[in-house]
Amino acid sequence: MRMENELLLSQLEDGNRMVFKSIFEDYYRPLCGFSRKFIDDSDVCDDIVQESFLGLWNKRSEISSYNAIKSYLYSSVRNASLNHLRHMDVRNKNEEEIKILSSDWYSEDSLIEEEVHAQIYEAIKDLSPQSRRVIIMTMNGLTNPEIASELNVSVNTIKTLKQRGYQFLRDRLKGIHWILLLLLS
Repeated sequence: MRMENELLLSQLEDGNRMVFKSIFEDYYRPLCGFSRKFIDDSDVCDDIVQESFLGLWNKRSEISSYNAIKSYLYSSVRNASLNHLRHMDVRNKNEEEIKILSSDWYSEDSLIEEEVHAQIYEAIKDLSPQSRRVIIMTMNGLTNPEIASELNVSVNTIKTLKQRGYQFLRDRLKGIHWILLLLLS
């Protein structure tokens, strides 16, 4: 048996693919099962085992004995599985940090938007009653003819009231007037 193993090791070192195939067939399934003890995903386990066999093929000249093949393969699969788990932990932590940061950013963005809305609505309260109604109806999506019809005035009157209202709001909200345009359009 020892002589046969030494012959197989020698043939493996020489690149005999049949010997490698035999080793692959003997150990592939047990190694996949071993990897599954660490990792739930069978596709990932298959990849890890295949990478371990690739490593064996690339290091075949460094193997000291036929029995060391089994040790090499199991160690390689164990280490790769643990590395995968560490990588997944880091990835999950990074994803969690991104979620936290983006929620903080979203919260800050929402606060700014709320503050801008509050300033705009405070300024709208100071408009004349007619301009205020026209601006609010515009913000609710009504067109000039629809507003004119509802208020029983001409479209030109609506345009004039809108123009005066917008001018008042621009003057009142100098620092944020560009946001006003975005919100009202």
